[in-house]
Amino acid sequence: MPVPTVFITGARVGLGEEFARQYRSEGWQVIAPTRGELDVTDHKSIGSFVDGLDSVPIDLLINNAGIRSTHPSACTLGSFTLEGWLPTFAVNTVGPALMTQALLPNLMRGTARKIVTLSSRLGSIEAGNGSNSGGGGSSYYAYRASKSAVHQVNKCLSIDLEPDGFVCALLNPGWVRTGMGGEKARLTPRESVARMRMVIEQLTPAQNGKFVDCDGTVLPW
Repeated sequence: MPVPTVFITGARVGLGEEFARQYRSEGWQVIAPTRGELDVTDHKSIGSFVDGLDSVPIDLLINNAGIRSTHPSACTLGSFTLEGWLPTFAVNTVGPALMTQALLPNLMRGTARKIVTLSSRLGSIEAGNGSNSGGGGSSYYAYRASKSAVHQVNKCLSIDLEPDGFVCALLNPGWVRTGMGGEKARLTPRESVARMRMVIEQLTPAQNGKFVDCDGTVLPW
């Protein structure tokens, strides 16, 4: 039986690193390029890396790479700048779209045909509690908006790729003790990834286009 292959972006630290560790321990072939090898915001960088993969089948793509600026130019009303917002959107929203597009031929050769993009409850307009609920005096405007926008990207992908048997889902990792989540977070990376891996394994066409919590609950937009 062929060994399944997972491609993980942003795997140098945090959840991405833990995804790579756990999948390797389960015998998967893991493709987890570092930032120096792949820039998800650079079309040429993506093309060069994907060309090197040739025709390797990929069963699962995890769009994990993400950033959250705490600079006032991206977070604080009265201090916004275009330059402050654009990097967050480039990584969190455009990055998953570019990566999915570039890897689609490889994903077509895989058998699982699953595309997972990590999001956040802060990206939910209904469940995110509004822009002023961010921590540390920051309301995370750009981060929230970028995650809401990637929900739309995923929905569009789910419709376009459904005829080819793909399941495209968004996952909320929960509040995790990473550089982004902080030391007071409830979950360790190991706990969060273990839960998300279970959700990923159990994804069915019924979850195509959905936003799913790490406990398997479908979250509101």
